[in-house]
Amino acid sequence: MLLFLLFYILVIPICVLMHEIGHGVGVVSFSKHDAHIYLGKRNKENKENFRIGRFRFHIHWSYVGFAEWRGELNKRQRIVALAGGPLMSLLLVFLFAGIAYSLPPSDLSAFFWGVCNINLGMVVWTVIPITYPRWMGPYYGHPSDGLQLLRLLRK
Repeated sequence: MLLFLLFYILVIPICVLMHEIGHGVGVVSFSKHDAHIYLGKRNKENKENFRIGRFRFHIHWSYVGFAEWRGELNKRQRIVALAGGPLMSLLLVFLFAGIAYSLPPSDLSAFFWGVCNINLGMVVWTVIPITYPRWMGPYYGHPSDGLQLLRLLRK
């Protein structure tokens, strides 16, 4: 029961945060812009809490997240920034699958498989080229990472 609570209270928001940090790594690595990483809604109430280098964190504990940069990125920089989130989630899939696979079957290994599956779901949901529907709450009307990448590649 404790692992179940820990999973929903901590793991899912941290996985969302790591996905957004992946976008930020693309921005910071391939441009001179700062990366604004949001956990929670991207609005005036979610103020910057702290900075680490060129990463500016706006943390309001939540199950949604966003990454943004202020200023123009060229096509290559935008592709890297957009791909960074799904790539980070995919990296986490392999990391947690490896940990889970190395453990004997137990609640702990099931926990790590769960973390693996959450990240796999994030990869799938973000690379499918769609505009998010109304039932996706704060994401409603936003294009997925996959749709943004597809639009960039078609230009």
